[in-house]
Amino acid sequence: MGSSFNAQILVEKVAKLNNSQASIETLSHWCIFHLSKAKHVVETWDRQFHFSPREQRLAFLYLANDISQNSRRKGSEFVGEFWKVLPNALRDVIENGDEFGRNAALRLICIWEERKVFGSQGQILKEELVGRHSEDNNRNERHVVLKLKKPVKNAVEKNSFRL
Repeated sequence: MGSSFNAQILVEKVAKLNNSQASIETLSHWCIFHLSKAKHVVETWDRQFHFSPREQRLAFLYLANDISQNSRRKGSEFVGEFWKVLPNALRDVIENGDEFGRNAALRLICIWEERKVFGSQGQILKEELVGRHSEDNNRNERHVVLKLKKPVKNAVEKNSFRL
């Protein structure tokens, strides 16, 4: 693993990150090994997240999840640092990602809240991001229902068919 922390090595490792469990766990262990550099690790994670292609951003969230959950036994450094950057990263994936990414991000938020990874702040994050996503979906569904309701109603009236 190497005993000294080097930000450039982290950048190179993060560039190779993918959604595989092996990739995420290997990099997570390396980061946790460098717990004393949690602030630098998370700052690099955040910078690289925003420079990464959209399809790689979910792997970044999985990495943050693995580091946050597995480092808690050794200290709260990573949890505290990730709390500063994760809300914006999650918002980005939820608002701009595909359906799979959106659902995975929402699932992570629920897991963090259930497991109290971020303490009581997890509930706030869940209410803000999951709640907003649900409201947006409900608004869109209502809009679709309203659009569909009139033609369906007219078709039903024309055929004198009752549901």
